[in-house]
Amino acid sequence: MYKRELENALLNGKIANYFLLFGADEYQIELFAKEILTLYKKEETNILSLYFNEYDYARALSHLSEPSLFGGENLLHIKTDKKIASKELKELIKACEKDKNNFFLYEFYESDTKITTEAQRTFGLNFARFFKPNNPEEALQLLARQAGKIGLNITKNALYELYFIHNENLYLAAGELNKLASLNTHIEQGTVRKLVFGLGSVNFDDFFNKFISLKDIKKDFFTYEQDPIFNEILFINSLYKSFFRLFKLYSYIKINGKFDIKEAIGYAPPQNVANALKTQSLSLNLKTYADVFIQLNLAESELKTNPGIDKSAYLLSTILNLQNIISTAKIK
Repeated sequence: MYKRELENALLNGKIANYFLLFGADEYQIELFAKEILTLYKKEETNILSLYFNEYDYARALSHLSEPSLFGGENLLHIKTDKKIASKELKELIKACEKDKNNFFLYEFYESDTKITTEAQRTFGLNFARFFKPNNPEEALQLLARQAGKIGLNITKNALYELYFIHNENLYLAAGELNKLASLNTHIEQGTVRKLVFGLGSVNFDDFFNKFISLKDIKKDFFTYEQDPIFNEILFINSLYKSFFRLFKLYSYIKINGKFDIKEAIGYAPPQNVANALKTQSLSLNLKTYADVFIQLNLAESELKTNPGIDKSAYLLSTILNLQNIISTAKIK
C-alpha cells in the first residue's frame, strides 16, 4: 500500500497482524514501524525482537507456534538488511493467519526491487514501500508528523531551518525535535537558529550562499571537509542539487514571466529564503547554468574514475573554477 493508505490504516487502528515495511528511506521505515508496534503491543504481549544477524528461523517460528506463557499475544519483530527465504516467511505468516493472537512485523532495509519483490508478494497487500522525500516539503511533513506525536509546537519555517541546518538529514533533524520538546515552549525559526547546530561547523546552505556570492570560501571549504561525515561525491551532488533548484526557478520565471516558487520547485521555503533564491537564480544566464552542470558532471566522473587524484585539491580547484564561471556571467 501507499504511505497515505498506511497513515489512514494507522489512524483507524486497522493493520493486519503481519506486515512488511521496506524501501529506500530508513527513517520512514523506523517511524512507521514504531507506530505499528504501538498498535500490536499490549501489556500481556510476549515479544521477540530479532535484529539483523540475530535472525534465526527456528526460534522465530517457535515463538509464533507456541502458546504464550502469559496467555496473551505473541509478537515477532524482525529487522534486517538480509533477505529471508520466501518459504520461511510463508511459514511465519501462516502462523499469524492461523492465530490472530500472533503478530509479525518485518522491517526489511533493502531498496533493490529485484531483492524485495519476493517478500512483497509473500505479504500480499500487507506491505508499505518507502522512498526518500522528493523535496523538502515531503520531509517537512514527516518532521511535522513526528512533532505532533511528541506534542511539540513548532512552525513550518522552524522545521525548514532545522532540516537544512542538518543538511537535509531526516535522522538528525528528527533527533533535534525531542530536545526542542523538552523546552516546553513554542518553537520558531529564530529559536532553531539560536539553539541548533549541525554536526559540521559549516552549514551547506550557508556555504553555498557565500560561494555563489563569490566570497572567499577556502577557509569554509577546509572546515567543511574536516567533518567526519564529509563525502566528496555527496558534496558534488549537493552543489548540483542547489544549482538545479536555481535553474528550475530561473526556467519557470523565463517561461511564465512571474515568480511562483512553490509552482517552480514544488515547495515554499520561508520568505527570506525564497527571495534569496529568486535573486540567485536570475543572477545567472542559460549558458552559465550549462557550463556549471558540465563542470559538476566532469568533476563527479573524475572523482569516481581516478583513484590517484588528490581529492581535496581537485575539489577546491573545481569550486574556484565554478566561481570564475559565475563571476564571468555576473560581469556581463
